Amino acid sequence: MALLPSMGTHSTLKHFIKLAITLGVVSILKSNAVLGQTAPLPSTSPSFTPSKEGHAVITIYHHVSDSTPRSTSLTADELRIQMEYLRDNNFEVWPLDRLIQALQNKEPIPERTAALTFDDAYISIYDTGWPLLKEFGFPMTLFVTTQPINDNQRGYMNWDQVREMSEGGVIIANHMVNHPHMVDALPGETNAERLARLRAELLAAQEHIRRETGQDHKIMAYPYGEFDDDITAMIEELGFVALAQNSGAVGYYSDFTALPRYPLAASFADIASARTKLDSLAFQVLEHSPRSPVTDSKNPPVTLQLAGDFNVSQLGCYANGKALTLQWLDRDAVRFTIQAEEEFQMRRYGYICTAPKRGTNRYYWFNKLWIRSVPGNAD
Repeated sequence: MALLPSMGTHSTLKHFIKLAITLGVVSILKSNAVLGQTAPLPSTSPSFTPSKEGHAVITIYHHVSDSTPRSTSLTADELRIQMEYLRDNNFEVWPLDRLIQALQNKEPIPERTAALTFDDAYISIYDTGWPLLKEFGFPMTLFVTTQPINDNQRGYMNWDQVREMSEGGVIIANHMVNHPHMVDALPGETNAERLARLRAELLAAQEHIRRETGQDHKIMAYPYGEFDDDITAMIEELGFVALAQNSGAVGYYSDFTALPRYPLAASFADIASARTKLDSLAFQVLEHSPRSPVTDSKNPPVTLQLAGDFNVSQLGCYANGKALTLQWLDRDAVRFTIQAEEEFQMRRYGYICTAPKRGTNRYYWFNKLWIRSVPGNAD
């Protein structure tokens, strides 16, 4: 089990470990913190340090309400406290398109930078979330699923409200037409037919958003945060950047067909939980095999090679509250395999790896998402 550095008090350390082992994806894992670890002495253990680092975090929200499902909701007070944290701790809150451009071009990025995103165009985003962000002068992105708006579905915005947000400076981006489970084929559908359907739906949503708002950002968010290798290849071919829902920071070396975002609702809404994530950093992931999250296994292995300004002795990986054994393939190169002993029954789960950056209280964070798309295992 990897040791974690001292964070000042036992309660603070206990709190961080609980955060580090909690998967930041809506409705998947509850954590049982690993307690009682002792801070290590200063280490000279090796790690690969990228020659150039740039980091930011992207948050994801759905409902801003106390009367919607708690699993995807935070209250206005909780959102306000998070925004106060960003303001009071000198975060630069950038529009998402500006952040993506800076990351792709390896442009200078302020030490603490965030982008704020909201999925699904729920009415509480318009009524409560957007007005609150305007109080702070923070930009935001709205990922729109078009069909519920076309159908005047209860709980969603209408196109007049979406246009008002667009005219108010909000980025309006693509969340598909019908919010599908993109990794699932329809009954009798071949893989080629599935991909053709998803391509058509993505482009139809893009065209509808362009007609309604005039915006045409090639940025999309995966419904449920689900994707596979064929989907990411399609995203890259079409020239899109795609965002997922598995937790983690973003950096110069991130995968722009599946950028992680931190869900900060439900049990993750409390600022004591949120601030560790908002302050986190992105590992440089040199190897990630298998890259696809789709599996039929209940505890698959993954091989990783991670780089950053950290001590290997302080690197730890976790699944559902349990520390994972790092099976070293090359310790000097920080290359290893991890596999949970526990078998997971849920559709989405994951393994989290963290390590403190040398000389700071900030943590590198990587989340390996798994999706068990098997019969009878839908949301």
